[in-house]
Amino acid sequence: MTDTNSVQFDAFIGIPYAKPPVGKLRFKSPIPVDPWTGEYNATSRKPSCMQSSTVPLRDPIIGNEDCLYLNVYRPKENVTQSLPVMVFIHGGGYFSGSADPQLYGPERILATKLVILVTIQYRLGVFGFLSTGDAAAPGNAGMRDQVLALRWVQRNIATFGGDPQAVTLFGESAGGASVQLHMMSPLSRGLFQRAILMSGSALAVWSLPVDDPLALARRHAKLIGVSETDELTTAELVDVLQNIDANVLVASEQALGTWFDHPIVIYRPTIESAAVPVEDRFLTDDPGKQWTEGRFMNIPILLGTVPNEGAVVSLPILHNQTIMDQFNENLVELLPVVLALNASSADLGRLKERYFPNAPSDRWVSEESADNFTEMVSDALIKYPTLKTLQEYLSHPAETCRETTLYSFEFVGRHSFSSIYVPSDDKYGVCHQDELLYLFRMPDLFPDFPSESPETEIATVWTSSLFLVNFAVQGATPPNCGEQVETVKFENAPPGNATESKVSISRESGLSHKLQEMVQFWTTIYRSSYVAYH
Repeated sequence: MTDTNSVQFDAFIGIPYAKPPVGKLRFKSPIPVDPWTGEYNATSRKPSCMQSSTVPLRDPIIGNEDCLYLNVYRPKENVTQSLPVMVFIHGGGYFSGSADPQLYGPERILATKLVILVTIQYRLGVFGFLSTGDAAAPGNAGMRDQVLALRWVQRNIATFGGDPQAVTLFGESAGGASVQLHMMSPLSRGLFQRAILMSGSALAVWSLPVDDPLALARRHAKLIGVSETDELTTAELVDVLQNIDANVLVASEQALGTWFDHPIVIYRPTIESAAVPVEDRFLTDDPGKQWTEGRFMNIPILLGTVPNEGAVVSLPILHNQTIMDQFNENLVELLPVVLALNASSADLGRLKERYFPNAPSDRWVSEESADNFTEMVSDALIKYPTLKTLQEYLSHPAETCRETTLYSFEFVGRHSFSSIYVPSDDKYGVCHQDELLYLFRMPDLFPDFPSESPETEIATVWTSSLFLVNFAVQGATPPNCGEQVETVKFENAPPGNATESKVSISRESGLSHKLQEMVQFWTTIYRSSYVAYH
């Protein structure tokens, strides 16, 4: 393959790191792949893990259960010393996504010639996160897949010229939340040394553990016609579900929701029970409690958001008049579904005053208040948990200075994931996932940027040795210990300088007053009103 500078690099595609999780291995912890003799053909793309397609006009069900593969990309020149390694976990709400190079092309990162890139696949949805709350199906199979992939990196990356003691784990959306979970999991200790959380947090309501995973598993079994579900033991239930056609399981996931594709994430990481030996548990306690108490790896972190994170949720509602009318007419019932928020009348009043001050009391969401709706969802689902993650990370004393960088990616380019969220050519600013367009090539979704364009320029700065790759190579070093945060904004060029994109860097003592106020607002709202839906 060739990078964005037309320089060749080595690509090893579709390397198996676990046995196919099929049959009696469905829902179980992954088993390392058996060693092979001779050469392995690492030139062909492998299918994604089983999922419903999120791209319009494509097959409704895509992927395969035999999907536990990873890709390794390295500079072609002989390296005289081991290179740092970046391991990417894709997002997709724990129910979609893949490591396919047509979706996450490595060309921009490899153009730096400074790191080795590894992209991994892990089981999704029911296959990756179904749990019976005991040893029959302990849950977190998808997270254990990620752990096994990280262990594969530790064992094998030196062979590719990588340094197993200089691994940066990074991910976007649910991938970012996964990175944070690995910072707390005893199974992941020592497997990476730096972390990047992009538009995702394990403290977000859509990532917090299901309150009753066995009830969810039984409900899914009933939905697909399993008889006498409540009378089955957990072992019998798992046995039955292991014999259900994979396509049936995937196709029925959406029907587990309450209203219009909500909750947006049905199957999620779970707290593993005492029936699982403590040394084998990926998640031993509530992630919010663990993070608040400082029970996480003390490693440098880089994290951030884009302005309109909530567009992935708001735009489908705003572009469907029937659904928008339902939301307005049943606000008290549907807000908990969308935001996992069992709002009291006082909470509703605070939300309306903050986000919809001029809207009629019986119609909060309309064309006129569309931006307000997106802002509310952005704050609740992505920005608040991200900033809370940083705030609590900084609040715990450490033996060494905590290294932190907070970014806001605000560059508006010619392409946007909004065109996938809704069939529209309208512009909606910088939406959830848009920062990925400047980190990876995505030829299956978007055409390449012209070589002499602001998009190419910002991609070079965003990806290169000046930011993301630089963090993986050198980390972030604030000038003093304590709550010193390096804040970076990636923005469009000012008027009159159309060919020059703008990057501003500042150092602040903790979060700004405005951001602190937003965190406090949502902390108050969720403290009394969080719904642990299942």
